[in-house]
Amino acid sequence: MIEEPLSPCHTGIFASNHVEMTTSHGNQPVHLPYFATWFFYLLAWFVGGMCFTAFSETQLTPSENLKTATSPDSTSFYLSSQVQVIHLQIHDSDLEKMKSALPKRIYVPATFRWGNQTIENVGVRYKGNSSSRPNQRHKRSFLIKFNEFDKESTFLGLQRVALDNGVQFGSLFSEQLVTGILRNLNIKSSRCNFAKLYLNDKYHGVYTNVERIDSVFLQNEFVGGGALYKVDVYNEQGKAGANLRWVKQLPHPDVRLGAVFEPKSSAAHTDAHDVLELISKINQTPDNDFARVMEKTIDMEAFLKTMAVMLFSGAFDQLTGWNPHNYYLYHEPKSQRWHYLPWDLDVGFADNAFRYIPVVSGWNAAWPVMGSSPSPLVERIVDNSQLLARYRRLADSILEKYFHPKVLLPRVDSLYNRIKDDLTGDPFPHRRATNPEDQSYESIIDSIKDFIRRRYDTARTQLDNPGTRPQIVKHTPRRDHGPQPGKPSADDPTGLHVTSSSSSFVTLKWTDNSKNEGAYIVQRADGDEGQEFRNHIGQPGADIITASDISVVPGWTYRYRVYALRPTPAGPQGTGVSNTITVHVPNRGN
Repeated sequence: MIEEPLSPCHTGIFASNHVEMTTSHGNQPVHLPYFATWFFYLLAWFVGGMCFTAFSETQLTPSENLKTATSPDSTSFYLSSQVQVIHLQIHDSDLEKMKSALPKRIYVPATFRWGNQTIENVGVRYKGNSSSRPNQRHKRSFLIKFNEFDKESTFLGLQRVALDNGVQFGSLFSEQLVTGILRNLNIKSSRCNFAKLYLNDKYHGVYTNVERIDSVFLQNEFVGGGALYKVDVYNEQGKAGANLRWVKQLPHPDVRLGAVFEPKSSAAHTDAHDVLELISKINQTPDNDFARVMEKTIDMEAFLKTMAVMLFSGAFDQLTGWNPHNYYLYHEPKSQRWHYLPWDLDVGFADNAFRYIPVVSGWNAAWPVMGSSPSPLVERIVDNSQLLARYRRLADSILEKYFHPKVLLPRVDSLYNRIKDDLTGDPFPHRRATNPEDQSYESIIDSIKDFIRRRYDTARTQLDNPGTRPQIVKHTPRRDHGPQPGKPSADDPTGLHVTSSSSSFVTLKWTDNSKNEGAYIVQRADGDEGQEFRNHIGQPGADIITASDISVVPGWTYRYRVYALRPTPAGPQGTGVSNTITVHVPNRGN
């Protein structure tokens, strides 16, 4: 996972708005004045709905002759009761390469050690969009790819190991709480536990050791084979595709319905036509046939249970919640049904996300439709009396068995006590990047427990007395409440230009002319002309002169401009905008 704050979209973090910011004084820490926290709230507001595309992995086709460090059994590595100890040795020059390449995430060679097993020449890169920010102060996530340089190498049968930094709403605890419940319900989901990381023999902190959803996962959880897709959202149009909502006009051949359903197995199709067929069935099946057709098309029992778990845990960035993007779709060849596989579950157990997503009050347990644009799959389930009644029966049981405070609070304590001593020496800030009010891990635990109590009480009341269906609460903030550019002046940024670009990112640079500014905001508009500019990238800081946009779509054209934001007694005030530039993003492979 945002890992760093700004967006509930984490393409593992909550993809988020991921920004490379450099000051005019070089890569020195920016010391913000007293209004920094205020700016955090403000900027988190207007970028909250933006999502950034990750630098994607290639399709996975496991070899029958992969050499492994030991017998291919990863059970011991993911025992939930264990805190693993992992050592990485990376040359200083390669660490510098990783950092200097940001926002692009590149693999460098490393040596991996776990217990008495050592594997040389593995690939390591930063993982998650927030870890792409060069100047972030929180710990970075890592992805270890055993066959990056030696194509026949695996570890315990695994091709990858993911170490998540756990700096979002749910901290280090959400992922284990949620996946533990899912797996207990026999819902296919990642295994995970805690891990202490030592980087070049120096303690680097506590991480969540979470299993990747890939071809190895499919072999372990299913019979193998079948089409696996990961959803990525590039822009506002992409939200419709990620919601599985039908869109008549495809915005781009590389962007199915505005969202990339990225092939993650050899059986998946580059045009994702099977996903489009699924979307067509969800949206166009007549009401009288919907329950029957969906039962044949989707693992409905698992999906209804997942709806309840996501709601009770507050994992709002899933298909079942608000602004979905953190999930996979898998088409199982044996049953010919689709499976919804949630991913990146570190945003749970926090209310009022980004100060404007009412997770508890805005997500009704009896009428589980949330968000500014709910998924038609969820909407049609709620509209169908048979499926809604079935969901409520399952939700009632799950609430009492797994989310009752008497059950879940001891589980939180158990997880915290497991790593409490290890967290004491964690060299990174003891707070969530999304919650600047945190004082310590103790305050994080108190916040999670408060959420659990309030979520249970509210859900219990709602399920006991459903009443009439409430209106959907539109959670997207009004844009006129956000910062806007001011009148032209000598303080306006000038000389905006592109310093580098690829099919995955565009890096911008400008001249800073403002005094006493507290933030910079990059605006973006789609196309050569016509579309209006929207606030796109923002971050507190003075003297910032660069930003990297990694939410671009290959082959698309964008216009950019930038302005500074200054605090005044009357509130934030924008300078005038810089010059406008037009950027054509190269296609993949160019």
